[in-house]
Amino acid sequence: MKQLIKTSLFASLFVCGLGLVSCNELMLGEEPSQGPVSTFEYLWSTFDDHYGLFEVKQLDWDEVHAEFSTKVNDQMSADELFDLFSEMLSRLNDGHVWMVKPNPGFRRFDSGPSFPDGTFDLDLIRESLSEETSFGPADNPLVLFGKFKNTNIGYLYLDHLGQAPGFYEDHIRTALAALAGTDELVFDARGIEGGDDRSAQIVASYFAEERKLYMKTRFKQSANPGDFSDWILWQLAPRSGAYTKPVVLLTDRGTGSAGETFTLAMRQNENVEIVGDFTFGAFSDNPKWELPNGWIVAMSTGDFRDQSGISYEGIGLEPDEVVINTPEEVSNGTDRALIRALSILLEN
Repeated sequence: MKQLIKTSLFASLFVCGLGLVSCNELMLGEEPSQGPVSTFEYLWSTFDDHYGLFEVKQLDWDEVHAEFSTKVNDQMSADELFDLFSEMLSRLNDGHVWMVKPNPGFRRFDSGPSFPDGTFDLDLIRESLSEETSFGPADNPLVLFGKFKNTNIGYLYLDHLGQAPGFYEDHIRTALAALAGTDELVFDARGIEGGDDRSAQIVASYFAEERKLYMKTRFKQSANPGDFSDWILWQLAPRSGAYTKPVVLLTDRGTGSAGETFTLAMRQNENVEIVGDFTFGAFSDNPKWELPNGWIVAMSTGDFRDQSGISYEGIGLEPDEVVINTPEEVSNGTDRALIRALSILLEN
């Protein structure tokens, strides 16, 4: 299971059982010295051994070491060391790389980009539905589906993909059975920040008519730049009761991690058109390591690519039609991406 991008720290570090965040193990190494120089070498070496995207990002990690090793010394304060590590990790520009200094003096650094909030409001959409069914808390449903008023267009929303795969087998099948009589469907993947790639695969397979390769993944094995696991091939596997009528998939910059591998899969379904903004651009799994001084870092250990071998790390997936909401529009009750999705379906 992969980390949700905006989770609060210690829920993500120590409460894996909630199913909302990465449940990769916290990787504990040996007990080296806790001094700044030793901790720097440990951090650099851990990335050298396990980070999976140096080739994709065209970054020479040895050059980074040569630059930053001259800046660290054992007289540095904790804040000075944190700032130095943050500067070094910023070179990765990776939304799955982050570092935390626990209390006292809590600090967090995120290597990846940040995007404006407020470009999606589920409550605004719920006002336009004539029928609604949801699973999970009423004010924050895990799954929600219904029909738009005065149309025969269905709507399906997922909050995340962090539940066990069986949850999605059951609830997506139930939702699509209820929506079987609709003519078209809007699938809202905006804000799906992460979860389990297997769950993403299952959900996308409920919109597939044929088996197709959509992704291949591999994982770094050692400091040797070319030492990766064999490629793992991910395929769509059509399900009974699949929805094969026209679908518009909505994405935005909040669609990340497992939300992006889901989007990769949905792109292979010929009945699906994608509208909205680019996705976040952070695909890989990101296990965590504890540094000698007690700080925690997470990193991308995998190399995730589409079926053609293209990586979208740090870029995101481009929709078929770009429609970018602004926070001002949404706060005033207008969701232009949704309006365009409905227009496309009504034109069919």
